Amino acid sequence: MGSILLVESDLDSRDQLGAALVAAGHEVVLANAWRDAFLRLSEGGIDVVVIDAYDQRVGVVELAKSIEAMPESPPVVLVSGSPHAPEISARIGAAMFLAKPCEPDELAAAVTTLARTHHPVQTFDDEPTGPAQRFG
Repeated sequence: MGSILLVESDLDSRDQLGAALVAAGHEVVLANAWRDAFLRLSEGGIDVVVIDAYDQRVGVVELAKSIEAMPESPPVVLVSGSPHAPEISARIGAAMFLAKPCEPDELAAAVTTLARTHHPVQTFDDEPTGPAQRFG
């Protein structure tokens, strides 16, 4: 279905949410923190970004600003049990917010809906010494 970037540092949550996304037919790419996530996003091909807003190591606001500045930025799904998450979700312009605990199938359904509407731009490097070219 789509390529999903899952930004989650909690191993149990990452495994549970990642398994549900894979079962729904998505390719899942993992990142622990916003810098890792931004590096992966800059490679292109990501349909949806799923971020846990509760984990301070993720740096959700910094990541959201970086995503927003990208051309063809993918939609963001914020998943969190933090009491401040709805406010953060609105502030960063998340396409969807799911309160934890949420069912992994609920996340998979939300991501599938968003992935169908987003068509990422693929990048490729046709010459090792030149800039990356955009495709799509």
